[in-house]
Amino acid sequence: MWVQRIVSNFVILIFILSLSLAFVHGKMVVSSECKDIIAVGNATAGNYNLLLKVRDPSRPGPQVLCIIPAGYKYSYSLPSWRERMKEFEVKHAFIGVVTKGDSPPNIVKPGIALSDAGIAYGDADSPSYWINPSPNAWDDFDWIRYACQSADNEDDAVEMLTVDAVDKLHAPAVSENLFVVGPKEAYVIEADAVRYNVKKVNDICVMTNYPKELWKYRITKRIFIANSFDTTKEENVKKGSIIHLGALLGTKVVDVSENGVTLRLFPFGKIVSIKEGKGAVVSPFWIEVSECNNGRARIKMMYKFNAWEQEMKKRVMEHYGEITVQDMMNWSRLHSNDLNGLRGMCERENKSAAVCKVPYEHADKLSCMWFSPDQCSSIFIPVHICCRDVYEPYKNGDAAELSKKILKKFGHGGFSDYASMVERVLIREVDFAENVSKEMINRGVDISDFMTSIDMEMQKQAFLTEKFVIRIKDEGDTIPLVWSQSYEQSLMNFAIFSQNLEKEDVTVLGEIAKSIARLKYLEFQKMGFMDENRYNLYENGMSSIDNGNFREGFLTIYNFLTDAVSTNNKLTNDNNFSIMIIIAIFIVFLTISQMAKRIK
Repeated sequence: MWVQRIVSNFVILIFILSLSLAFVHGKMVVSSECKDIIAVGNATAGNYNLLLKVRDPSRPGPQVLCIIPAGYKYSYSLPSWRERMKEFEVKHAFIGVVTKGDSPPNIVKPGIALSDAGIAYGDADSPSYWINPSPNAWDDFDWIRYACQSADNEDDAVEMLTVDAVDKLHAPAVSENLFVVGPKEAYVIEADAVRYNVKKVNDICVMTNYPKELWKYRITKRIFIANSFDTTKEENVKKGSIIHLGALLGTKVVDVSENGVTLRLFPFGKIVSIKEGKGAVVSPFWIEVSECNNGRARIKMMYKFNAWEQEMKKRVMEHYGEITVQDMMNWSRLHSNDLNGLRGMCERENKSAAVCKVPYEHADKLSCMWFSPDQCSSIFIPVHICCRDVYEPYKNGDAAELSKKILKKFGHGGFSDYASMVERVLIREVDFAENVSKEMINRGVDISDFMTSIDMEMQKQAFLTEKFVIRIKDEGDTIPLVWSQSYEQSLMNFAIFSQNLEKEDVTVLGEIAKSIARLKYLEFQKMGFMDENRYNLYENGMSSIDNGNFREGFLTIYNFLTDAVSTNNKLTNDNNFSIMIIIAIFIVFLTISQMAKRIK
């Protein structure tokens, strides 16, 4: 027992010294909760690479988008003890996910970025004391911006993030895991102010706020937690047994029953009970209990983030060869209870997420960022790198504030199924618009204005849908499933539900329908499909909605999209409308049956 007391006192002493060192540096070294998933090459479902970044902003506030054009100039200090201002000029336009206020005229602080070189950037803090302590040291956002605004390709990006930022400038004020995904290559960089490790990703990578290759330089982790990131120990234990991973902290077995094991962190910590065949987090460790018998148990112990990475990799590998943008969105919404108590991809309120899709061809124009100001309570919206603007609520923070209202109303996971329904339609329509854009590119036509309009209409549809949902929720009614598998089916649902909704609610659906019509009008124009009949349907549908004839307007826009009627056979007459009601109700029934739960 005296040995345990000595070890316990020694651990406490080192812990206090570590805290003191943190305060001497003037800052606490605290881990954020960013998570990144890369899927490239044969892992994805098509000719594109993917990066998901879930952002836990160290600069809290509404998460917004900004577009920084090529040629934009700003002044910023080089990392040093005294201020040494340098003028920078943006070579490659980029889209950034920032906290409101971290965009021009202020310094851009992107936690996620996508450049017109077709390169996506993400990060996850990996706290250590190997930092530049000067007042002008660069944070992770400065680090990303430095490479994003100038790198022509993946190799350039890696060199700027390592050789330039670390070897030459020793710039970092925080240790980082950096993620670079382009059309040809993808890399993970572990780095601090004095060293780095670069690893090429050939298929998938899952990572959050921890070192792996640089673990040996993180003294506190080696002293307290484990010899290495992947150290694992499997042992037979009994009451009183203590297990370590080659470090001071460990787990002590408090009791062993026929059904499970009770443990606590050694030398001090709360009690955790784990049933046979289950696992649980015990402070920094993950413990699995495989069997219990006659006062003994077989347990397996590892660092909890090692267990997290294994669990997430297992889920990602189940989709290997078929990984899509939708999969990344779904993974971003996993909660701790989905992952056996390990870190959730979705946690608390201050968060956002983006999925960057980088195609092998035309990456400089058709790379797309799917952004959500809160992945748990908002719909992902597309922004292509060629776009000149973004719908205002996603720039001024209104979309982020609306997502907070939805989160409070529905709770974690309560809006996810509804959002996914809308996203499936938007992803389908983006694929269609990108095919139109490819034809335009092949003809030498600039697609910037076209894709800006397409994306902004989809952004508007997502925002209006969220406003519609929160209105219905405030009224205390069941949320109708107005979105279906396509624009066409959704418009039929609009027509059906318009009969029973309040006028203010139907008016919101009317604005969504008009946005859909404008989007398809643009596409039909570029494709040469805008004949007189389609044009008349478009004008009549828009006019009907503006005049308050919502049912007629929805059905006319449906006809505009399908062009399946003639002037002698319109769906707006009562007989055919009754037939379409039956068909649409059947579609709605099928949709509901496929959902895990219905939002109420």
